[in-house]
Amino acid sequence: MEGKFYTSTEAAEITHCSRRQLQYWREKGVIVPTVNSTGKGRNVYYSKADLLALTVMEQLLSIGLNFEVCHAALVTLREQEPWLFDEFFPEEKMKRLMLLPTRSPEQPFQLLEFDKQVALEALCQGQTVIPFWSDRIHQRLRENLRSFER
Repeated sequence: MEGKFYTSTEAAEITHCSRRQLQYWREKGVIVPTVNSTGKGRNVYYSKADLLALTVMEQLLSIGLNFEVCHAALVTLREQEPWLFDEFFPEEKMKRLMLLPTRSPEQPFQLLEFDKQVALEALCQGQTVIPFWSDRIHQRLRENLRSFER
């Protein structure tokens, strides 16, 4: 195995998710660990890219979104901006994005560069706007990893 991998217990501690959440998300196919995804306990290992996805889910849940919306947002981010989950991405690629719900079940969100005016107009029309700032997600994970490694 190349790179550092983390057990379920370590991943839960780093991302502030519960081990039960990790297990549930693994069972639902939301975030499947990179290594030995069918194992239990210490047989399951998460990569830093997996930790990024866990951090995204935790962040989205923490702002009050329900599980289904968070999952759909994560799928949209993975499909349209896969580099967000690359642990070795260049800093200059950092983006501040926003997710706007659509009426399409095939593509539940429109992903756009964050634009305060567009966000305000959407809010004034009663639409939901989900801000997603990749720099903050990556910073949060870096800080959590530093705290964990102390």
